[in-house]
Amino acid sequence: MYSQDVNEPILIDQKDTTRRVFYATINDSKKTSGETVSGTIVHQRKNKKDEWEDVKSVNLNSLKGGEGVKMVLKSSQLKKLYEGLTELYELSTEGVQYGEHEYVVGKSDEIITVSEKRKKYIEKLLEENYGEEIWNELVSNEPDLATKFSLARLQSNREKVLKEFEKSLKSGTKNEDYWQKFFEENSWIFGYGLNYKFLTLTSDQPNYGGADYTGKGKQKGDLLTKTESSKASFTVLVELKKANTNILAKRKRTSENVKYRNGAWLLSSELLGGISQIQINCKSWQKSAEELNNRKLIERGVFTIQPKGILLIGNTEEFEGDLDKITTFELFRQGLSNIEIITYDELFERAKYIVYNEENNEDKEITDIDEDLPF
Repeated sequence: MYSQDVNEPILIDQKDTTRRVFYATINDSKKTSGETVSGTIVHQRKNKKDEWEDVKSVNLNSLKGGEGVKMVLKSSQLKKLYEGLTELYELSTEGVQYGEHEYVVGKSDEIITVSEKRKKYIEKLLEENYGEEIWNELVSNEPDLATKFSLARLQSNREKVLKEFEKSLKSGTKNEDYWQKFFEENSWIFGYGLNYKFLTLTSDQPNYGGADYTGKGKQKGDLLTKTESSKASFTVLVELKKANTNILAKRKRTSENVKYRNGAWLLSSELLGGISQIQINCKSWQKSAEELNNRKLIERGVFTIQPKGILLIGNTEEFEGDLDKITTFELFRQGLSNIEIITYDELFERAKYIVYNEENNEDKEITDIDEDLPF
């Protein structure tokens, strides 16, 4: 009978500096009854070296009468623990083998099984930088498999971007420059779901009053995008505020939202100012686009006809589920003409849908995959 510690813990919950994990051990002692997994839930903090270390434990034997210790787990956290334990129980049905072994848990259509001999050949070829030759041969002889590799890499990259998006949202400390660079590098986030039009980046920091759309000018925006079409595309202007920018007005002393009357709440100056700014930018861009120098876009099949504006600002968590606050905001943005307001958490959910919508992933084309090889 053997027992074996699982090196990688089950992640139950994680924040910037703390996390809760489950360290598991698989054993053979009660294999017939299915009692093959044991372990410990540990609360950890990051040290100065950015490494996880256990928080000093409490000796339960030292507790006096009436004293106790409890750890509350939310439903989402319990689900993660359950899913991790389910995978370990499935793994433990084969018993514990002597020695050190590495296991991978994944979907059958995402894992390729090869013999140990072939595995060594593949590793040797990659070590000697034959990745490009392997890839070209694969595309030529097994195009379906090459497509599968490419989609898997694209999916993996987008999952990493989504985690960064979520982490940056929770931190609440990122400025407009960070978000602008983030969306420039990951244009697919803005490229889907906006009124069901596909958007692609035309220029960052466009000059609405300059010599041309890439030249110097007095009025600058954050992003100039366009609807994607093979026949005719149209410019769309994007203005970025921070993820923690207030949507509703707040009192300076108490930081409480300001209620107006009859269930209406005052909107923040940042929101109203952002709307005014993008309206002016849209008007200036329309005028500037009619000038000769800005007709370069027309040559590319990109037209400017009453350009739409998008304002990215704030987070709906600010409303705290209050119906009157939600109604105030929703009625306001629905009443705007040719301007769309999107909150960061809404954009995150759209990006999450792109990444995890199986039907969408299956229908993806390879045109938006990075040029780097998937090896």
